[in-house]
Amino acid sequence: MKIQSQLPVQSFPPARLQPQGRPEPPQALPTDSAQISRDTRGIRRSASSLKGGQEQMAFKAAEHAAPLFGVGGLIFPDSTGKIKEMALQLGNVEFDKPLPEETHNGLLGVWNQLFTHMPETHFTVVCADQRGIDDVNKLVRDSGTDPNRVSVVPAQADKMSIWIRDSMLPVRAEDGHTKLLIQDRTYWPGAGDNTIAPTLAQVHGQDEHNPITSQQHPALRIDGGNVLSNSKQIFVGSDSIRHTRARLQELAQDPARAKEIEEFYTKASGQPADDKDKMWDELPRLVFQSEFGRPVLVVAREHDQPAFHIDMCATPIGDTKFLVGDPSLAIRTLKALSPEERAATNREMALNAGITSGEDLVGKLIAAEDNAQNQANYDAMAAELKEAGYEIERIPAMMGLRTTWSVPYLTYNNCIMERYPAADGTETKKVYLPQYGCEVLDKMAENIYRGNDYEVIPLQMGSISKLEGAIRCSSYAIEREF
Repeated sequence: MKIQSQLPVQSFPPARLQPQGRPEPPQALPTDSAQISRDTRGIRRSASSLKGGQEQMAFKAAEHAAPLFGVGGLIFPDSTGKIKEMALQLGNVEFDKPLPEETHNGLLGVWNQLFTHMPETHFTVVCADQRGIDDVNKLVRDSGTDPNRVSVVPAQADKMSIWIRDSMLPVRAEDGHTKLLIQDRTYWPGAGDNTIAPTLAQVHGQDEHNPITSQQHPALRIDGGNVLSNSKQIFVGSDSIRHTRARLQELAQDPARAKEIEEFYTKASGQPADDKDKMWDELPRLVFQSEFGRPVLVVAREHDQPAFHIDMCATPIGDTKFLVGDPSLAIRTLKALSPEERAATNREMALNAGITSGEDLVGKLIAAEDNAQNQANYDAMAAELKEAGYEIERIPAMMGLRTTWSVPYLTYNNCIMERYPAADGTETKKVYLPQYGCEVLDKMAENIYRGNDYEVIPLQMGSISKLEGAIRCSSYAIEREF
């Protein structure tokens, strides 16, 4: 890992923190392997940006040092609570390519909205380079945001992505404070993404109210986008069950680790570890349940996941309801557009996403999504959640074309929410909802959330979502009241 030289940085510390200069570089952290796209199915491949075996070195060491179980905490719920601390990262690469200019600028526009509509939230922004530092500082000044609410932190590696969600798993530890679990991620779009959690822990480590720590968790192989939570239950995509099983089997090559795994299984399941097939089938769910502090429901059990991460296609609404993506709803709506409306929608989506090809984006999205198997995957997830007792409402979803950056992903599930009692005794319910310049679907999604009593804060995210993610992928609440 290449560490940046000292930068002449102007940063804004949070009101309750007084970091002493720039944090020291952290010890190397896990990048066991990587993929060249945000697809967690299939063969795991190393990204070209991770060279010289550094992506394997630290996690190999952690296999023999870090405890495998009992180091987690209560995972933060998506559907309730007030966000007190939001972490963001302004990266400069997407795998081996520079971050598009329109994506860089689009993120700053989204953050302007967050700074405005989350007036009591503190933000820590980790920036990959001096240009990012300067641009965030300028945004703070130009937006009139209280500089004490934004800490601008230099990254400790020279290449990182914008996808902060997948590199860590914030939990509430036994002492009541935030712990950032550093798991074995399934893909690495930036070589420096593995430094974000320890950087945040160093910046916030002396916070008198919530000293944030970070800890390696070598037993987990799951991206943050493939786990959702309400206040009663955790939802994990089936891909992460397979990946964590494979991770545990790798660790079990060490006899001492194999014994540790078998002892955990016996304690967690109440069953002997004699039937190894049964043990390996049950282990991942038991591990997630143990480390995240709530019962686990595995989704997409009989079908493929509808998307590479379940937060692209499902949203818990409180503790009793889910919004589940529905391509057929989106396709019917788009096909009903008049030629003039379709042309206008193409223009607005292209403008929002920074796409200059002049192609029929509506037609490309329909062609990408309009097949029976794809629809069946969404319907199966909805059926599983309904069977588990949840009320289901469908919402439009269009996942786009993988690894092309040629169309926005129209996901209205990939949002962030707050739900908390206001000072006047009423309940505040906010959703920070991606918009893409596709007015007919944007408005439909807004109305669905408003119908569930949410105040909608629209975020223009076409230039971000064409890289296959949206606001939940590119932000993380690392301190939440719940």
